[in-house]
Amino acid sequence: MKAHKALRTIVLIVILSIGTITPALISPQVRAQSSTGQTTLYFVEALGLLYDENISEFFIPLSLTAPTKQNDSEYPPSLFIKNTSKLFLKYSLNIDQWFTWFGTTWLLYFLQDSPEFNFSELFPGLELFFPHPFRIVEGYTYYGNDSVDINGDCIFNLYFNSDVTLEKFRDQVKVELYSVNFESDLPIPKRITNTTVELTPRLGSDIYKQQIILPNVNYVLRPGYSLLFSVEIVPTNKTLSNLITKYIDVNKFLERWEQRANFLENRSNLNKLQELGTALKEIVSIFEEGLINITSEDFAAVVNAIRSTSLIYDSINHPSSVSIPAKISEEDIRIYYLHSDETMDEKPPTTGNQSESKLGTTPLLWTAPTFERNKILQVKNTFVDLYLSHRDLLRIFNLLRGRITVTVTLYDDNTTIATSEMQLTRTKIIDILTKPKTPITFSFNGSDIEIIYTHNLRLGVSLQNGTKLGLRWVKLFYDSYQYPSALRVKVQETQNIKITDITSIPENNEIIPGETVQYQLNVTSNNADVIYVEIIEREKLGDWEIIVPEPTTVSANSKTTLLVSIKSKNNLKEAYGSFIDFIIVAKGNTGIARVGGFAEISTNAITYDVKILGYSTTINVSKGENRTFYFIIKNNNTGAIDDVDSYTIAATSQNHWRLIPRENIRNVGIGQSTAPNDARVVIQVPKNTTLSSDTITITVASVANPSTTATITVTVSVIPGNFLEGLYNLFDDVAQNLGLNEIFGSYGAIVLASILLVMILFFFIILALVLTIKPVHLICTDRIKEIEPTEKAIFELTLRNPSKKTQSYEIHAVQPKPSSKWITTVNPATVVIEGKASMPVQIIVTSTDKAASKDWTQVPVHVKKTGRKKTESLTLLTMIKEGKTLLQIHNVSHWPTVFSPGEKVITSFSISNIGTITARNMKVFFYLNGKQKTMIKVTIPAGNIADIQIPWIAEKGKNKVRIRVKE
Repeated sequence: MKAHKALRTIVLIVILSIGTITPALISPQVRAQSSTGQTTLYFVEALGLLYDENISEFFIPLSLTAPTKQNDSEYPPSLFIKNTSKLFLKYSLNIDQWFTWFGTTWLLYFLQDSPEFNFSELFPGLELFFPHPFRIVEGYTYYGNDSVDINGDCIFNLYFNSDVTLEKFRDQVKVELYSVNFESDLPIPKRITNTTVELTPRLGSDIYKQQIILPNVNYVLRPGYSLLFSVEIVPTNKTLSNLITKYIDVNKFLERWEQRANFLENRSNLNKLQELGTALKEIVSIFEEGLINITSEDFAAVVNAIRSTSLIYDSINHPSSVSIPAKISEEDIRIYYLHSDETMDEKPPTTGNQSESKLGTTPLLWTAPTFERNKILQVKNTFVDLYLSHRDLLRIFNLLRGRITVTVTLYDDNTTIATSEMQLTRTKIIDILTKPKTPITFSFNGSDIEIIYTHNLRLGVSLQNGTKLGLRWVKLFYDSYQYPSALRVKVQETQNIKITDITSIPENNEIIPGETVQYQLNVTSNNADVIYVEIIEREKLGDWEIIVPEPTTVSANSKTTLLVSIKSKNNLKEAYGSFIDFIIVAKGNTGIARVGGFAEISTNAITYDVKILGYSTTINVSKGENRTFYFIIKNNNTGAIDDVDSYTIAATSQNHWRLIPRENIRNVGIGQSTAPNDARVVIQVPKNTTLSSDTITITVASVANPSTTATITVTVSVIPGNFLEGLYNLFDDVAQNLGLNEIFGSYGAIVLASILLVMILFFFIILALVLTIKPVHLICTDRIKEIEPTEKAIFELTLRNPSKKTQSYEIHAVQPKPSSKWITTVNPATVVIEGKASMPVQIIVTSTDKAASKDWTQVPVHVKKTGRKKTESLTLLTMIKEGKTLLQIHNVSHWPTVFSPGEKVITSFSISNIGTITARNMKVFFYLNGKQKTMIKVTIPAGNIADIQIPWIAEKGKNKVRIRVKE
């Protein structure tokens, strides 16, 4: 069977087997445990491991450790290998890898346009299972217990090799991230994200590094799932490949290269040329035998691949890697490799030249770096792997029964923690001539021990019963990648630092936009230490600011209280639904403690409140009259600054008179009020009522929270109707005498009154035109102002001269009752206006420091002609918004900074009021070593700063100063 037919059959069988279980692609939603940090995975040799029986995964697994070998791996592979481990570069043929690459990738590549092999539309991601001449795919399988939230940028740090630097011939690279569950019924990779970028080679360097970012990756990695990382070179058409397509006859070209291959193969005196000739003959034979029907375009593609960019990876100098934005939690196991400078650290050896030392009765010592903080060393989970070679001629010739004993000792600085001994059993002569292939592992017994952060773990290796004659000796091989002798320890955190209590304000951690959740932590420490607080964000949505306390010094067996603030930086309603899930970490040199935290911006945190303002508690209404009662509704809710609320109005009458309220007031902003004529209730007094008064109840309810209401009661006084009734009877009698009742019936009195009223009306119109022409017209469209305590209410008043002559006017604005809380000014106080013209005047109302939040005032404005008594007037209303004080202490300093007992010290500091109202008579307490020394009272207007100096006498020993401000 031809190769392409066999491959097609295999693929069809696979697809038909799994095609009936497509529903298995649907997986349930999961909530992951948030993970912070990064995990770096290194690409490893792909072609060399392709047929490794020890690898059980379908895809080559990425490595968690950096590569240690000197020689680069390359994909697509080069026909020649460059050995960089030698002083002088040495090249050799790369026949095995090159044939593996060519034989496993180009066959499918030539068949990719065949309809039998086009499954990408049916199963996206299926192409990853098939080799590709320009693509390398490696994977990482997660075997943890909890799901991990990958959220952030996925960063590829890749090395490339290219001889082409011209911009128009630059290749591209496509990186892709997939997920797959090989345990599912249909293990088809699902693409998470991908990107394609242009490669940018550097002049003067064949190998260059380029970083490629997959931004904003958001994926939940569940246990048993795998991540697949694909790197594919997208070559451009080079000049040579274009020439081949146009001018090269493939058959003649293969015939010519077969002749050259025979020539090279017969060069018996040059082995390298023989190998090259044999390789070329095998390639040509594949095409000539028809296993692949290659065209000039296919041949140009192969040549183009050889001329295109290659991925360089899996070496010390070029460790191509990918970093995912998540840290997989594992036990704290550390491997300390022994080095020739008598140190041991977590850096694996990278050289092939091992160090070797002969053991003696005096221990060879290696010292590890100190821990970042105190750690508990689990002695029973501590092991030492040593590559040992020994000679024991006495044992071989049966001259001495005892075996060689190697002793390994673990030290805490110079204090012995545990000791392990092992007798070496190798006694054959052939063993003396070989080096060790596997390490000997030593284990320890003992209780867990706390290692101080300033102490070093030390490892000692010694020999007990050697000889001085050279008949018995032991050599230790280490500090090379062939002989990585090492100490393996398992450590855990101490319980020296604990978070014993945590309180959040508010308790449910729900806030409105722009507010803060505060966490108060009680932290205890068994030792004297400096406590640092940091926040690890696990998951968040929205814009947040995290404020942690400064490092805090604690004494042994003491407790300190720390405050962490989580503030929403967005005060708009778009912030609702934002949240942050985090871990609060309190750590020092002797331990660490963690506790989870959460904050959410929720509508549940809104405080609803509504106020009814600008109304009178009484109203006079005549019988049969409809009178409108006006009032003002103020939205006093908390929430986002662009939140709005709507309101419903209900009214009831004690006498069951008809009331017509305006049903809805819509979209009133927080802190804003309705217009004076928006909220109203029409009161209808029956014509025939005998009652003199009524009590009506008006209730305003929030639409957002119907349980939030405000209620007022208004007394309706009915104007007596005896005179009107008598007048009506009089008109009725006259209408009857005039015969109007015969024409208009019961409406005769009304018709008569109407005729008389029209006559009187004409009379009064003429009289009004003569006597009651207003001297001035006052126009003010906004008569109610609501201001901050520090603002001014500026009313724009327009004066219009209704006459044709130029007039002079005087403007007066005086409060009915003099008040020290308000200052009223008129600008200008006197104006001259031409006939039929208008002029603007400003009435400015300013609150003083004595005005409090929610205060209001009415200011009558009177305008008259100069020298006349008749005035025109209107009333203006000014209200102060509800405000608050917000005090901060800063710039605390002491002088002198160094002092002796009994010496006078002056502590200077500033208190700023960044609130919106004056902080009155606030108390400032000064404590020295826990005792109150003095107290002063200060008043700070809004937006001002008070600079304060307090003298005190230094006491012997530590002087601890505390300043407290109380309103």
